[in-house]
Amino acid sequence: MNLTLTFQISIYLLVSLSSIMFMMAEGGVFPQLITIPLGLITLFFTDRWEKFSLSPLWANILGLLAFLVVCAEFTSDIESRLLSGAHFLVYLTWIILLQKKSDTQYWWLCALGFLQIAVGAVLTESGYYGFLLVIYLFLSIWTLSVFSLQRTRNSFLQYDSSSPFPKSGTVRQDPGYSPFNQKSYVRGGIQTDLSRQWLSIEFIGVCFGYFVSALLISMCFFLLIPRLWVNRSIFDNESLAASEKPMVGFTEKVQLGEMGEILESTERVLQLSIYDNETDEPVSVSDFVARFGTEEPLFRGAVLSSYKNGSWSKIRRRSRWRLYNSKELDTRQLYRQEMVLDSIGTEVLFIMQPFVGMDMLSKTENSLNLETLEIRQTQPPDGEGETRYNVFTAKKQSDNIVMDQLDNEAIYLELPEEDLKRLISFTKKLMADHPELKTDLEKAKFIESYLRDSGEFSYTLNMSIQDPKIDPVEDFLFNRKSGHCEYYASALSLMLRAIDIPTRVISGFKGGEEGYISNQFEVQQRYAHSWVEAFIDDRWQTLDATPSLQRAESVAQNAAPLGSWKSISNALTQFWNDYVIGVSFQRQKAAFYDPMLRAGKRLKNRLYDFRVTVVGIVKSIRAFLSSPRRWFSWEGAAAVFIIAGLFFGIKWLLAVTIRLFRKLLQRQGEQTGQLRAGNVVFYEKFQALLANRGLVRNPVETQKEFTNHVKSDLSTELTQAHLNEAPELFTQLFYQVRYGDHPLNPEQSEELQQKLAALEIALTRTDDHQKA
Repeated sequence: MNLTLTFQISIYLLVSLSSIMFMMAEGGVFPQLITIPLGLITLFFTDRWEKFSLSPLWANILGLLAFLVVCAEFTSDIESRLLSGAHFLVYLTWIILLQKKSDTQYWWLCALGFLQIAVGAVLTESGYYGFLLVIYLFLSIWTLSVFSLQRTRNSFLQYDSSSPFPKSGTVRQDPGYSPFNQKSYVRGGIQTDLSRQWLSIEFIGVCFGYFVSALLISMCFFLLIPRLWVNRSIFDNESLAASEKPMVGFTEKVQLGEMGEILESTERVLQLSIYDNETDEPVSVSDFVARFGTEEPLFRGAVLSSYKNGSWSKIRRRSRWRLYNSKELDTRQLYRQEMVLDSIGTEVLFIMQPFVGMDMLSKTENSLNLETLEIRQTQPPDGEGETRYNVFTAKKQSDNIVMDQLDNEAIYLELPEEDLKRLISFTKKLMADHPELKTDLEKAKFIESYLRDSGEFSYTLNMSIQDPKIDPVEDFLFNRKSGHCEYYASALSLMLRAIDIPTRVISGFKGGEEGYISNQFEVQQRYAHSWVEAFIDDRWQTLDATPSLQRAESVAQNAAPLGSWKSISNALTQFWNDYVIGVSFQRQKAAFYDPMLRAGKRLKNRLYDFRVTVVGIVKSIRAFLSSPRRWFSWEGAAAVFIIAGLFFGIKWLLAVTIRLFRKLLQRQGEQTGQLRAGNVVFYEKFQALLANRGLVRNPVETQKEFTNHVKSDLSTELTQAHLNEAPELFTQLFYQVRYGDHPLNPEQSEELQQKLAALEIALTRTDDHQKA
C-alpha cells in the first residue's frame, strides 16, 4: 500500500460519505446509492489496473445526457427543482469517477461531494446528519492533507533526471513500500532527509489537531455570529405540518384519555431558567418551588370547565386583558422565569404560579382571561417554532395575583346527571358515611385522599375500557379503578360538583429535569398532567388526586436511560435542532450572550474582593466538575478553550525551558553548526579556484546552474584532467551538507581533497600554457 493508494482510498471514502449523507437527507436511495459500488469498481479497474476509462469525448456526451435527464426531472415544484440540480451533481460524479484521474479530476470530486453535502443540509433536520458532518470534516481534512503530500511527491519524482542527487545506488526505492515507511530526500533545492517519512505519526496527529481546531473555531463562529433571519427550512413540509398540529390535551375540546398518547413521549415542550431579577443570579427550580409551598413545579395551562360524553371543553370566551409587563412593575423585588415554549400547535402559554406579570419576547402578545387566569398567545409560533416569554413572580407572596374570581358559578357546577347517576349517588353516600366532614375544604380533601391514598385505585397508561356503554369516568371509578391523571382529575372534579363545590380541570405539566445539553430545566411531554382547581373559601385551591409515587415511577420508566442509544439519539437530535437548525438570535441571546453578560457582571463584582474571587472560582470549578450536564453547555465550551489555552501555554513554556536548558548545559548544537560550516569549506575553495579563472557565481544563480556554466566553460580542462563529474559532485555534496544536514564521512572528505588538488593543478597548468 503506497501513498497514491492511500490518497485514492481516502478520496473515494469522502465521495461515498457525501453520497450516503445526501441519500439520508433526501430519503431515497436512487441515484446516490450507485455512487458507492461505482467508486469501488473505478478504484481498481480505472485507477489501479487501468483497464478502462472514459475519453473526453464520451465524458462530454454522457454529461449532455445527464443534463437532459435533469431537465426531465425539473418541475414547477421548488423542492423538485432543488433535487434535480442535486441529482445532476451525482451524475457528474459518476462521469468523473470513470475518467482517468489527474489533480483536476480529484478536485472536482471534492467539490461535487461538498455541494451534495450542502444540498443535504437544506433537506434534513436530523441530528444524525450533524454527526456525519463532523466525520466528513475530519475525513476531508485528512484527504486534502494527503492530497497535498501526493502532489508534492509527484513533483518530487518527476524532477529532471539530470539532477546530481543520489540515484538508485544511494537511495533505494521499493515499489511495494508502505506510506508509513517511505523515506524522503532532496532534489533540486529541496531538503533531503533519509530519516523522515511521508506519512508519520506526527502527520496524523497534526491532521487530527487541524480537525479539532477547525471544529471548535467553526462552532464558535456559527454559534456566536448573530442570527437575524428565519432558520426553518421551507422544504421540510412534514415538520411544518407537525408543528401546526395541536398537542392532545391542550385543544379547545379534550377527549378523556387522549393525554395518554403523549405521556410516553420524551419530546421536549418547555425550557425554564429562573433568576433573581435584581442581582441576575440564577435560582434553582427546586428552591423556587419550595419558597412558594408546592412539592413539584406545576406549569398551569388550559382551563377546562364543561364535561359531557367523556370530554372536557373550555369556556368559549375571549378576553382582551393582558398581564403587566416589566416596564409597569417594580422589577427589583421579582423573580424572572425565562421560558421557551416549543411549538406544540396550541395558543396556551404555560405558567408556573404564582406570578404578577409577563414580557412577551416573541412576535406575539398575551391574552389573559380574568376569571380563569388562563393565558394564551394571540399568534402561535410560525417560522421560529418556539415562543419566548418571561414570567415575573413577586418575592412577597401577597403581591402576586390571587385566583379569587368566580363570575359564573353555574358553569363550574354543570353535571350531566343522566350519565353520572351512579357517581352522584356514590359521592353523596360517601359524604353521608362521614358526618364528621363539615366544611367544603374537609370534604374536598377527603375525596382527594380517597382517590389517591385509599389503595383502591392504581396508576396506569392503559386506556382500555371495560364497559363502553357507561360514562368513562364511572367505568374508571367502579370497574377498572386504574388510569392516568386525566381520569383522576375528572373523577375528583365531578365528585366535588356532585356535592355543590365548583371545580375546573387544569391541563399542564408537572415536574421536569435538568437538560443534558441546554443546562436548563426542561419539561418533556411525559410530564403532562391534569389536576383540579376547586373554589373553596372564596378562592381557587389546587387539588391533585393522582397517586404521586405511581405517577413518578411511570414518568421515570418512560425516560430514556442515561447512556442508552435512545438517550444519546435524543441528546444529539436536541443539540442539532436547538443549536444548528433552530438557532436564532433569541436562542443565541438566551444561551450565550445573556450568560456571558451575567458572568461578566459577577466577575466585575467579585474582583473587588480577591479572597471572594478565589473562593468563588474554586466553588465554580467544583460545581462544574460535579455536574456532567454542564459540560455540554456554553460553560463546557469555555472550559474547553481555557484548558486548551493552558495546555498549549504549558507546552510552550516547557519547550522554551528545554531549549534554554540545552543551550546552557550543552554545546552540541554549536559544535554541529561548526562542523557543518567546516564541511562546506570545500565548496568555498572550489569557488575560489574558479574565481581565479574569472568564473564567479552570480547571486541569482543556484549552485546547480553555476555547475552547468562551469562544465560548459571549462569542458576542455575538465576532460583533460578526467574531472568531468567533479563539478556535479561538489554541488551534490554541498546540497547534502548544507541543506540535508548530512556531514561528510572521511572517505568523501579525502576524495574531495584529491579532486580539488587535481582541479587546481589542471587550472594552473592551463594558465601557464596560456602565458607561454
